[in-house]
Amino acid sequence: MQKQTFILEAQIPNLDDFKKRFPQYGPFAHNEGNFIFNTIMKPLSFFCAKVATEMNYPAVSGVAEICLKATNRQKVVPFNGFLKQYIGAIVCVLMEANGYSKTGKKKSIPHDKFTKGEFYTEKERNVDSIY
Repeated sequence: MQKQTFILEAQIPNLDDFKKRFPQYGPFAHNEGNFIFNTIMKPLSFFCAKVATEMNYPAVSGVAEICLKATNRQKVVPFNGFLKQYIGAIVCVLMEANGYSKTGKKKSIPHDKFTKGEFYTEKERNVDSIY
């Protein structure tokens, strides 16, 4: 058996990047919704969303449970439809920053607190370069 190291690099958008793409969520992201923004905007979240996408699930599937747990740890923001849309917008910015684009297709999210989410596809790249 051999131990190997895995390093993941990802483009992580900041609040300004997010507000440019989704200005309607800007005030919420800067204030009471900042906790979930900071929960999602990490390389590990991108990796989870990428894996969900490769498994033919909406990208949000990869972060659904961590978002629910983060929301349950605080008492200010309820887990509701608005928050789920906001989570989808954050995931959108994260996916687009890392070379994915929306397909316009919505698919079921395999999580009991979420319904449907956007499916993403990776923009063309040379796959041989990563293997």
